[in-house]
Amino acid sequence: MKSVQKTQQGLSGIGIIILLAIIGTGVYIGLQYIPQFIEAGTVDSILTNLEKAQEETPFSSTSSVRDMINKQLMLNQMEDLSDSFRVTQDGEAYTVEVSFMRELNLIFKKQPMPYEQTLTLR
Repeated sequence: MKSVQKTQQGLSGIGIIILLAIIGTGVYIGLQYIPQFIEAGTVDSILTNLEKAQEETPFSSTSSVRDMINKQLMLNQMEDLSDSFRVTQDGEAYTVEVSFMRELNLIFKKQPMPYEQTLTLR
């Protein structure tokens, strides 16, 4: 008599649950990181726009730099970051410092995500 061996096809119920748990954890963490990267990218583009504006028409005061920053933040609906920008003047050069902290709520701990950038406009 010949014995016929059956081959297993597909995942078992427990395997599917484990796979879904792994995928769900990855999606949860990804949904935490994506807004942080978008926000950092938007701040980088604001700083780039400041550089371009300085090349076209140099700023006349720190308040004009601050106004440009506030307009860009308003356009991107990020007015809550207005206090994160610090503008100083040293002679004819302006320094724009951006510093803020976001917190990722990971499953077992909270991970701080600092963002710091400095731009000197001459």
